[in-house]
Amino acid sequence: MTKALNKLEQGIPKNTKVRILTKGKGNSNGRISISPFDPVPEPINLSRLKGEIMKRWPMTSLLDILKEDDLRVDFTELFKTAASREVISKDLLQKNILCLYGLGTNAGLKRISYGEHGEKYKELLYIRRKYIDKDNLRNAIAEIVSV
Repeated sequence: MTKALNKLEQGIPKNTKVRILTKGKGNSNGRISISPFDPVPEPINLSRLKGEIMKRWPMTSLLDILKEDDLRVDFTELFKTAASREVISKDLLQKNILCLYGLGTNAGLKRISYGEHGEKYKELLYIRRKYIDKDNLRNAIAEIVSV
């Protein structure tokens, strides 16, 4: 641990992305500020995939694709609650699609709630907290891919 701390201490002055912020006048003990990383270039396969989707379905949105997948595979049934017991309607469970769309596109749940879908932010947030977790996402992806 001592080696790692010494390496950190020697590397900070040379690193242009890291600054030590001071608190108040004359106080040298401060917080470490790290500049954002440079964006990672888009993977080449992603642009090919987008191009192929645009060739096959030029006017189809991602939300339409998610809805169609759910109609065919019914993957929203795989999103089980983290609560000990809860009964949920199919309509409420299908709001998972809007949550997945908002999270997957980086639009966010607030922006989705302002859309024409008529869902409130608190409802989408509730679905996100109770139903969308790593295991449920993996199960849904496996179900979609296996068809």
